[in-house]
Amino acid sequence: MTNSKGLTFHPDLTQFLADRQAAYYTTLSGGNNSGKSVLLKNMKIHLGRRAYMAGPQRFYHIYELSTQRWNLQDYDNWDQSFRQNFYQEEANTETNFIDLGRVIGALKDAKRQQLFELCGSLIGSHFDLKRREEDNDLSPRYVDMDGQNLSVGSTGTRLLMTLLGLCMDEQFDMMLIDEPELGLSPRVQGELARFFADKERRDQYFPHLKGIFVATHSHIFLDRSNIGNNFTVTKTDRDVDIRQVQSMTQLHDLQFNMLGNSLEALFLPSAFIICEGKTDKPFIERLIQLRHPGRRVLVIDSQGDVKRMFRTLSQSLGDIYKSPFRSRTFVVLDSVHTPGTRQDLIDMGALPDNVIVWDKNGIEYVYPPQIVAEVFSCGSSDLPSLSITGDEISLNGITRRKTALCAEVVGAMSAETKQSGELEQKLLAPLAAALGD
Repeated sequence: MTNSKGLTFHPDLTQFLADRQAAYYTTLSGGNNSGKSVLLKNMKIHLGRRAYMAGPQRFYHIYELSTQRWNLQDYDNWDQSFRQNFYQEEANTETNFIDLGRVIGALKDAKRQQLFELCGSLIGSHFDLKRREEDNDLSPRYVDMDGQNLSVGSTGTRLLMTLLGLCMDEQFDMMLIDEPELGLSPRVQGELARFFADKERRDQYFPHLKGIFVATHSHIFLDRSNIGNNFTVTKTDRDVDIRQVQSMTQLHDLQFNMLGNSLEALFLPSAFIICEGKTDKPFIERLIQLRHPGRRVLVIDSQGDVKRMFRTLSQSLGDIYKSPFRSRTFVVLDSVHTPGTRQDLIDMGALPDNVIVWDKNGIEYVYPPQIVAEVFSCGSSDLPSLSITGDEISLNGITRRKTALCAEVVGAMSAETKQSGELEQKLLAPLAAALGD
């Protein structure tokens, strides 16, 4: 379907709406200028007057409620105004035609009480309708929130009440909401998202609604109980693609993308590296600091039990098979380890390429060759003769304890230090790829 602005939707918008006819909740996610808003506008044009699009310009003050009668012809006028704006070549309609005063004032008493009840349950406040002068029946009315006029309440509260009130208007059977997260705290976003996705609860308050579509930048509004309700929207030139999320992996990727591709934004590490030896940890940590400054990679000393540590980490991350951390979790093993360890880790969910086994038994064999050669006063060609016995490392008549050698190596390393080819190939390259660096 090609709209008036020359955009073509894939799939065809008629087909997309037909496919979503039986759905109660649909999320549309994508970056700025991905086509989400224009998709909602075209849906509104396609669906007609019984669909309402709540644009992002819905910030309202409300001091007193009007007692005037509302004219049903207003709905036709609003629909006509939307269409006129839509078909203007240079127009970009962001208007919300029904303000909060009109939303509240048009509801019947029972519906209005339901609105106050629902909004109160989502944000933890009490709402009521009161007169300016309690002993005057003709006194103007206002909305009381926890003992104060709603007009001095938070912007988010008024935004939330506007959305819920629009959904309660029985003149509409489809609701299209652009950026429902505006002005709402993460907790309230979560409450509203769960409410929208729960048809049984929705039917208690607005059973007339056949469906709700939201275009959002917030991962909180994604439907995790029914992943097929989530779609990504992308625009290339004049083509807008609408793609359904079809797996938990895709859902996690979408959520990760909406978080800015940065787990640090949640104060989480970018990656995990589980290692065996006590000197592995300080060496790898210093290596990460030099190669990926500013990135948080958590290096974990397994204290000799990598399988137990991997299992514990996997349980803390949820289902490792579906976690965005799966590709960012590495296990480093010496060449000598308990038989079957590598396969057991893979069976537990580790990616095969992320289970690293050194060619020789010890992290010391992959230390920077130039630094090790300087410590033992030898040439790089002599390094294959390095001998490790227990906690001691010997070469060319010089002996160092593992911790002492590690400290010397770590202290001498810089960002320009050339690392061993095995270390680059097996750990550093895959880690950089996982981090996107």
